[in-house]
This record gives sequence, C-alpha cells and structure tokens, in this order.
Amino acid sequence: MKLRNVISVLLTVCLFLTQMLPAFAESEMEKKQKELDQAQQNVQQAEEKKDQAKHNVAVAKESLSEIVAKLSRLQEDINVLQKKADALQKDIDKNTAELNKKKEEMEGRMEIYRMRLRDIYENGQINYLDVLLGAKDFGDFASRMYLLQKIIRSDLDLVDMVRKEAADIQKRQDVLDGQMSEIKKDRAALEEKRSSAENMREQRAQMLYKAEEEKRKSEAEYDRLLAISDNIKSMLQGLEAASVMPSGGGNGSFVWPCSGPITSYYGWRVHPIFGTRKYHSGMDIAVDYGTPIHAAATGVVVYSGWMGGYGYAIMIDHGGGLVTIYGHNSSLTVSEGQRVSQGQLVAYAGSTGYSTGPHCHFEVRLHGEVTEPLNYLP
Repeated sequence: MKLRNVISVLLTVCLFLTQMLPAFAESEMEKKQKELDQAQQNVQQAEEKKDQAKHNVAVAKESLSEIVAKLSRLQEDINVLQKKADALQKDIDKNTAELNKKKEEMEGRMEIYRMRLRDIYENGQINYLDVLLGAKDFGDFASRMYLLQKIIRSDLDLVDMVRKEAADIQKRQDVLDGQMSEIKKDRAALEEKRSSAENMREQRAQMLYKAEEEKRKSEAEYDRLLAISDNIKSMLQGLEAASVMPSGGGNGSFVWPCSGPITSYYGWRVHPIFGTRKYHSGMDIAVDYGTPIHAAATGVVVYSGWMGGYGYAIMIDHGGGLVTIYGHNSSLTVSEGQRVSQGQLVAYAGSTGYSTGPHCHFEVRLHGEVTEPLNYLP
C-alpha cells in the first residue's frame, strides 16, 4: 500500500512538471526575446554612433588637411617675401654705397667753398668795384670783369649743386625707407596669419584626436553590445530548440505595410547620410508624410516608441521567432503588449531618426537575424 502511494505521488509530480515546464520555457523565452530585442536596439544605436564617429574622424581629417595646406601656402608667401626682402637689401646696400660716395663728393665741394669763404675772411671783403677800377687799361678791365663773373657763377653753381644733391639724397632715402616699411608691414601681416593658422592647426589636431578617440570607444562599445546580443540570441535559440515557441498567429505570409516604390532594398548599400557602405537591415518604401502603416501579419507589439536611428518605431512578434519592424514613423497608434491583426493600422509614416525623407523602413528578423523582407511578401 505504501509503495502504491509513493508511485501515485511520483506520477502526480511528473504530471505537474510536464504541465509546468512548457509554461516555464515559454516565460523564459519571452523574457529572453525582450532582452534580445533591447540588445539589438542597443547594437543598432551603437552602430549609428560608430558610423557617426567615423564620419566625424573623416571631417576632422579633412579640416586638418585644409589648415595644413593653408599653412603651406602662407609659408610660400613668406618665402617669396623673403626673396623680395633679400633683393631689396642688395639695392639698399648698393644705393647706400652710392649715397656715401655722393656725400663724400659733396663734402669735397663744400670744403672748397669753405676754403674760398675762409680766404675772403682772411684777406678781407673783396670789393668788386676796386677790382674793376684797378685795371690798367680796357683790356685788363675786360679780363678782370670776365674772371669776376666766372667766380661768381661758379660759386652760385656750386651752391645750387649742393642743394640739388641734398634733395636727391633725401628723395632716395625716402624711397628706401618706404620700401623697407612696406616689407616690414607685409612680413608682420604674414607672421600674424601664420600664427593664427598654427593655433587653428593645433585646435583641429586636438579635434581629430578626440574624434579618433571617440571612434575607438564607439567601436569598442559596438563590439561589446554585439557580443551581448549574440549571447542572448544563442540562449534564445537554445530555448527554442528545447521547446516550441508560442505562436503569435503569423504563418510567414505577410501583407505589405504600405504601398509605394522601394527606394532601397535589403542588403549592402551606401548610407544616404554618412556616405559609408553598410548593410541595410530592411527595405525602404517611399510614401508621403502621414501615410498609414499596417501590420504585415497578426502578432503582439513588443516595442512601441523611439528606437534611436529608427526614429519612432514599432516591433511586432509574430511567433516562431519571426519579428517585423516598422521605422521612421511620425506617430504610433499601438502600444507594447497589444495584440494586432494582419493589416491593422499601427503607425503613420514620417522621417524621424536617421532619415533623408518620408518613408517606411520595413524589416524582418527570424530568430534575431535580419532576413530578406521580400521572401515574406506576396
């Protein structure tokens, strides 16, 4: 009797465990699915930050290259000015030598003039009338008159020549001073520009350093979050393999979320904002602002809100590991936990997040992995 009771108890426990394990597995898989969705969202945001950091590095490098090129041009201008200054200095040295020579000649003539004045002073004031009246005859008179006029003319010419040479010397000096002043002014302006450019180069070098450091950090963060996402994905796949995922009603046969031309297909493409080549995780359907967006299949809304680069987005779990995402909306009409039917209105199209115009980003994920949306559409 006791053995029969023990067997009965064991059978009851086994039956209880048989009923509870699927519910436990279902609860754990739902929990992990939410963790995976959040992790993948974090990865997406980290990837966008990484792309932005890469873009910032490229911009900082270009900016630094521009200022380095400007510095090079300024140095060329300074070199040209230096050659001009060297050539002018040769002219200055040559003119200075000529001016010194002229000064010596002028001093020699002035010395003759001073000697004449000294003789006049020592011998007394020459009386021109006495000189003329002391002539013996008319011929002597004429001769004395000629010599007297010649001396007077020579003295006057000497004074006039001294005055002209002094004026020429002053004029040359003014020209030389003006040329040197212009060179000094140009040199000072170039040196000021070069100093400003050097400061700017230092600032832009610091910007590049910070951008590269941010790029390094964003890449490390992306790798870390990707590893977390992969780990959760592996755990979810393990749970799915151990039991059957609860069906959300989807059977892989979708309807289009909206009607419009496909402007960007699933796969590799050049990002329209960052200009980098990256993997497009879904496809873009061009529509106008406010176009209704519909659920591709029956399921449960597991996310409704702002999703980084996706902007305002909806994520619907259709069961069997199948999830659809609708991104860049202007507004949302459903909330998390809400069950939706195929074709039900879930959002209105917009251009939120990283977007260049109004469209619907439609994405399909199977067991967390992105896949070709067209395989599920008629």
